[in-house]
Amino acid sequence: LRNNIGCGEREDDRMREVQQVREGQIVRVIAGPSAGFRGEVTAVDEQTVNVAVQVFGRVAPIALAPGQIELVPEYTN
Repeated sequence: LRNNIGCGEREDDRMREVQQVREGQIVRVIAGPSAGFRGEVTAVDEQTVNVAVQVFGRVAPIALAPGQIELVPEYTN
């Protein structure tokens, strides 16, 4: 029972993070095959964050789960 409560709290935290992500913000992919890439958020819904990343000189749109990204502070290049 204790583990289930902890999992629920983490999911709630992720949902709060999703609400903070907005179109136009720069994010870093932290999980999955695109980990390490940075990109611009192009769309956000409850389960997916669409991010435009540059791969081999071309912009590629990718759909990610909210837990796969983190915001890049505005003052960071």
